[in-house]
Amino acid sequence: MKRLLALLLAAVMLSAAGCALAEEHAPVTIRYYNYALSETAKADWWKNTVASFEAANPWVTIESVTVDYNSMIQTFTNDLGSGMSVDLILGEISWIPALVDGEFIQQPKDVIDPAFYDGYYDYVLDQMTYAGGVYAVPHYYTNSVVFINKDLVEAAGMKADEFPTTLDGLKTWIETLAAFYKDSGKVSTIFGLTTAEVPATGANINAIFNAFGGQLLTDDGKLADLKAEPNATAMAEMLDFYKYLIANGYTQENLKLKDYRAAFGAGNVVAYVDSSWGYAQIGEVDGNAANFTVTAPLPTVMGTYGQGNSLVESHCFLIGDGLDEGQKEAISLFLQYCTCTENLEYYLNNIGLAFVAHEGMADCPVSPILAGAAQGVSHVQRQTQIGPMVSVQKQLATMVLDYAVNGASLEDAVNSYITEAEYYIDQ
Repeated sequence: MKRLLALLLAAVMLSAAGCALAEEHAPVTIRYYNYALSETAKADWWKNTVASFEAANPWVTIESVTVDYNSMIQTFTNDLGSGMSVDLILGEISWIPALVDGEFIQQPKDVIDPAFYDGYYDYVLDQMTYAGGVYAVPHYYTNSVVFINKDLVEAAGMKADEFPTTLDGLKTWIETLAAFYKDSGKVSTIFGLTTAEVPATGANINAIFNAFGGQLLTDDGKLADLKAEPNATAMAEMLDFYKYLIANGYTQENLKLKDYRAAFGAGNVVAYVDSSWGYAQIGEVDGNAANFTVTAPLPTVMGTYGQGNSLVESHCFLIGDGLDEGQKEAISLFLQYCTCTENLEYYLNNIGLAFVAHEGMADCPVSPILAGAAQGVSHVQRQTQIGPMVSVQKQLATMVLDYAVNGASLEDAVNSYITEAEYYIDQ
């Protein structure tokens, strides 16, 4: 009888604990703006991740809002303007300044469990600093990556794992491959760099400028002196490289990164420069792309001053302002759930290739495809974030095309860029 009473008492205590837990966690809804749900390669992973999190935390409902990447900013901006809540965004570093200035997002340190927040790598968080605070946390990150079709390289009698480490060596590599594939009818691009006048291209060109030893912005968010060294030489050498590639047909003018991804997946591109997660779209074109895709970092000797540096790029979480305590707890748990080896390893190795940004995932293996570019991680540079960053970077594509395609002199192309960039910065 005593034993039965003890068991009944234990059951009552467990029941009470369960009730207390239910009372503690009142139902919470999080409006989550996630453009990745509109992308074929990433949608299933995100749907499964959200569903499994909700199953483990039945008090949380994640209401996903998705449109394509190019429409996402306008979508959540319109929703904010109409008074709708925007609680969490999967976004880009370049989105931070405008959202901070509009007082639409808050610092993650005020939301995420401190024990977990302290595990993010400082050199990645540093890139998400604006107005004296860190306003986003990375899901993962990348340096600039050279995607290489090893089958095309090896067919030309070369080795994909011997990618050049100098600019002169890269030109020789390009010219050797171009001679082999001349009139082949298969290869359209030997070494692709995007020049389409869209924001993603501007970020890509900015990274190439860094690789040549340039710095676009000062630490206080002004346009750097592009006519002083090392910027003047870095800019001239970068523009000459673009002109060399376009004039000789080694790269194509006005192609977007998504165009190169599709062409690479179809086997028409030997190599091109992209963010690591560009592989998601490559894999959409050919499910066997892993069999011919390898990567390398940018050459460590790029012209007079270049050391192969690139900028930190990251898909990051932006946390809405005005959350209640229940929403903060839910978002903290959700970000931890999304940022652990158990849940993210498959994604980072098979879908959106990238490097981990949290020490809790230090044991997560790097994708074999991405392994060749891993050494480039030590060459990432910080760049100050400013409100008009998208416009300032986008104008870089105009400058490149003016010089490499439209016949503008170096001086005129650079001067025109300075005028336009300073106009946006001074607004």
